[in-house]
Amino acid sequence: MNADTAVDATLRQPAAAHGAHGGRPRDASRDVAILDAARELLAEVGYDGMTMAAVAGRAGAGKATLYRRWASKTDLAIDAVTCGGVRDLDPADVPDTGSLAGDLRELERLRRERRSTSNDHLIPGLMAEVRRDPETARRFHESFVRPKIDQVRVLLERARDRGEVPADRDLDLVSTVVPALVSYRKIVEGARVDPEHVDRLLREILVPLATAPSST
Repeated sequence: MNADTAVDATLRQPAAAHGAHGGRPRDASRDVAILDAARELLAEVGYDGMTMAAVAGRAGAGKATLYRRWASKTDLAIDAVTCGGVRDLDPADVPDTGSLAGDLRELERLRRERRSTSNDHLIPGLMAEVRRDPETARRFHESFVRPKIDQVRVLLERARDRGEVPADRDLDLVSTVVPALVSYRKIVEGARVDPEHVDRLLREILVPLATAPSST
């Protein structure tokens, strides 16, 4: 273990004891500076080139400050990429159009408005680590993919309450279909997912699957 690794391990101990966001009260302005620095470095040097020391230096913070907030570089990178965008969209803000198809169009409209200032361009820098490390994949899923699934599920529940979706439809399963197809296209095929492709998935796969008459 080299000296820097030993220091990192020591600094991580408070976070392990109190959780990734435990310890002293957080300074929101300091969080913003750190996340901005992490995003800049992800854009410049990618995930592999980003280090906690480099982020601390650019943010004008000590490494101990970072480790009190984020237990690891992975936690910081994922938070930097996913905060303030689609993840934080409240499905209650999606207008009730009276149809599942209309609600999903409104959801995508709001997501695209968020993406205009989001960090989607930084995600490719994390993908190699997501493919390599199951724990990183799990954390990325919970921070980036799971919120999208939950947003769609709320709209499916709304449609079910209107009688548009059969009462016995497995909403947990249906809500994962489009995120799964998008992830496959991005990660496995390495292809770009444009708005037209997402609209087609919603129109031709999700809506028919959700609203088809029950076999029972």
